[in-house]
Amino acid sequence: MFIRDRDFLNPDRTILKTSLLRIILLSGAMLTASIVLHSSLIAYQLNLAFIICITVSFLTVLFLTLWFTRKYLLASSISLLAMVIAACISILLFIPDFNLSQAGITFLYTLPLMALFLFGRKVAVIMMFFNVLPFLLLLRNQNIPPIIDIDISLPATHAYLNGLLFVFFNICIPLSAMRLLKTQKVHAQQMIQHQNDLQRTLDQYAEIFENNGTASFFCNEDGVILNLNNAAKEIAGEVTLNRTRLCDIFELTEDTSTNLLAAAFPTHLKNNNSIKYLLQKASLEHHDTLLFHCHDVTEQANHAIELSRLKKHHISTHFYDLVTGLPNENHWYNPAPSTIHLDMTVALVKIDNLSQINAAFGISVGDAILKAFATELKNRFGHHAKIYRFRGASFALEFTSLPLISPENLALQLRERIPTNLQLKQEQQIEYHLECRVGCSSGNKASPQQAAEQCLIAIKQTTQASPVMVYYIGLINNLLEASSQKARIRDALKHNRLEMWLQPKVMADGHIISFEALARMFDEDGTMIMPNTFIPIIESSQLQAIFAIKVFRQLLQLIRSWPKNVPLVRIAFNLSGQDILSDRFFKVLIQTYMNHPQLIPLLEIEITETSVFSTHKETGRRLNTLARMGVSIAIDDFGTGHASLSQLIDISADTIKIDRYFVSQMGISERHTQIVNAAILLANSLKLNVIAEGIETEAQLLQLTALGCEQFQGYLFGKPAPANLWLKTFQMQTPTHWFANKQSAN
Repeated sequence: MFIRDRDFLNPDRTILKTSLLRIILLSGAMLTASIVLHSSLIAYQLNLAFIICITVSFLTVLFLTLWFTRKYLLASSISLLAMVIAACISILLFIPDFNLSQAGITFLYTLPLMALFLFGRKVAVIMMFFNVLPFLLLLRNQNIPPIIDIDISLPATHAYLNGLLFVFFNICIPLSAMRLLKTQKVHAQQMIQHQNDLQRTLDQYAEIFENNGTASFFCNEDGVILNLNNAAKEIAGEVTLNRTRLCDIFELTEDTSTNLLAAAFPTHLKNNNSIKYLLQKASLEHHDTLLFHCHDVTEQANHAIELSRLKKHHISTHFYDLVTGLPNENHWYNPAPSTIHLDMTVALVKIDNLSQINAAFGISVGDAILKAFATELKNRFGHHAKIYRFRGASFALEFTSLPLISPENLALQLRERIPTNLQLKQEQQIEYHLECRVGCSSGNKASPQQAAEQCLIAIKQTTQASPVMVYYIGLINNLLEASSQKARIRDALKHNRLEMWLQPKVMADGHIISFEALARMFDEDGTMIMPNTFIPIIESSQLQAIFAIKVFRQLLQLIRSWPKNVPLVRIAFNLSGQDILSDRFFKVLIQTYMNHPQLIPLLEIEITETSVFSTHKETGRRLNTLARMGVSIAIDDFGTGHASLSQLIDISADTIKIDRYFVSQMGISERHTQIVNAAILLANSLKLNVIAEGIETEAQLLQLTALGCEQFQGYLFGKPAPANLWLKTFQMQTPTHWFANKQSAN
């Protein structure tokens, strides 16, 4: 019947129609069933079988109609109306007594009400017009002439007809109306509850709107303020609703004041432009008003200004070098789209000894050199090349002028025009020697990374003698070979495959007075790795301190294994300024001298003058510390490097070694002979020992002897050889000066 509580709340109209139809059918079916049972019994007694058929047929159709309400609501509703009409027509036609048939006609008056319940107003109105016919028939007060001579009247027919009217008018229709009114009542109560809830929600929203902290304005499409909350009143001040417009409060552009449909727009108060606001339109669908939220964005606006400033600063720092002001490698790797089709020749210039200058003189001096070097490059190449500063001490020169210069021609120009000496404007005018390596390549702007990599490969193949290299495909093989050589040298150091070879220092008569110890390195198969191979790799691979410690320990082992029957003479070993500045090696050196003071007169240090580290103040302090301990210090390669006369005194040297370059030019260049003579006179005046290196001919020996040099070293007297060979030679000779020193000592 659909008469549970949840059925009354169900808004589906089909449920209501089904409930009304079933109430009418079920109550009608119950009465009809009792009539059929009673009438069938009487008809059976009177032998009127056709009456039983008619009544049972009506009852069967009634129950089928009730059953089919599950799926076929419309068909069942039509069937109900059709049965009512059919029943009334049967009563008129088959009951001759007009007084009884009036009850059937009266039953038709239920059609409009049932049609209203089941179909709606239109069908109900049709049924109203249809009932005019039975009404006229009642006014006529005569029965319809019989068409078929059949009489279905029974003794209790009046009871059946009155019972039918009673059930429909007193039970079916009232129950259906009660079901309908109950539904309307429940829905009305639910609607009232919803209205109350809605009102509470509206009150809450009104309170939130008034006190939510965000300034809000209700406006019409012309910008006239219809309402505003408390926060908005604090911003707007005095406002006349329905008259004041947004443009009277805020500074709006002409386009904005005439068209407020934009999602958001920045503004400020007309009388105060220091505070920035953002008017943001809220979306209100199916509404004629506009809601604007007003946000104070002063802080965000200031942040945006600061962010813009930082962005510009980032661009300037990201794409430009802070030290030199040149475009940096980020600029290089992101060329302008309009230039990527251009061919170019590239040169990458690297100041190879800048790290040494930084260590010797400080980073500030290194930065000053970078600035000066950049200025020199711009002065010499600025009209023909664009210059970039790469990381470290590298500069890229991009040549895109036509006709395009070839890498080979560029290499020749770079040899002549790259600055190799710089003098900074300082309190002390010091000239800094720069060891520059240059790699050249050709490419195009579309692949700047490839061009830079090719230049780096070329730089790795440069040497001190050939500082400029042009990239070609074979350089990659050379690079792989260099990597293999580096691995060989690391392996030799790791497994201590080092030997100390000796080269004698002699008097003019050939007597050996001391030795210079020279390190020799061997491969796993016993093949010697030449010094000109392993020394540059060690210096460039940050292995110098480890190498110096291993060489020093080999030298100590040589002294320990010195034959007892061979006089122990002084042995010199080479150190660079970088070795002296290595805390790790210097600690080993000092501890060895302190723990074994007997080694002080035996181990002489030869400091090479060609290294920039030899002029470092800390180098001088450490050498002076060794000198005060009694260690002999000689300046190697004198005259070819960085040392000045004042530095010669500052580092407490007691010996100078004239470089082989000057000795080789004697007899060829008078100027070189005079330089050698000046060096000997300088050493004598400072009471320093002087040794000439690189003696290869008797003529050189005679010239040096004539100039007053007494100690010599060179191939004329002997090449570097394993220590055991020279010890045998030294054992067989009896130098007169050695015996003289021994007698005086006794």
